[in-house]
Amino acid sequence: MPTWSQDLPAQQMHHGFDLRRTPTDRPLKALVTCPTIHVCMTHFWGGRTVPCEAPDCEACEAMSPSRAHVYLSALESNTRDHFLFECTARAALPFKEWLDFHGTLLGCYFTAHRPKRRRNGPVEIICRAQDLSKVHLPYPPDITRAMAVIWQLPARAIQTEGALNSIPKIQARTPHIDQQLLNLADGQRAETPICGNGRRT
Repeated sequence: MPTWSQDLPAQQMHHGFDLRRTPTDRPLKALVTCPTIHVCMTHFWGGRTVPCEAPDCEACEAMSPSRAHVYLSALESNTRDHFLFECTARAALPFKEWLDFHGTLLGCYFTAHRPKRRRNGPVEIICRAQDLSKVHLPYPPDITRAMAVIWQLPARAIQTEGALNSIPKIQARTPHIDQQLLNLADGQRAETPICGNGRRT
């Protein structure tokens, strides 16, 4: 039998993590709170981005194209909101180069923006070092579980961290951070190279 009442329930604290993409009208500035990237093949299916569930994937069976998306946790500089960040694999190349050079993404300060200010326009990401002596970084969430909740997957579909090894690795276009592309989605090379701390040389 249902239980009825004439009182509204008390407001509950939001324990989940919001998923954010690069906005069109302003840059997103944040500190990475996880040590590495999480890559998942996805489809745009049913009006939203969903994970590829091959070999039993409805989107694959319908010949829907797939592409890799990258996920990480971050702390926004202004609001101190802890959230999950999503971008394409091409846009994430600066994260990969930073990770290869420093061995961890933890504490990496990044700026993400869309130069053309279009909703689905290319994303430019610039990484630089940050003084963490006065910054308290929160513990990172379990990103695979958090995304499973966002994607509304059943509990049995949640993969362990080790399963990430089955995703193709992102290949950087250049071997050195000081030669990275500024606008990776557009394929435009910086006029002046950028060194490891994000400053132009």
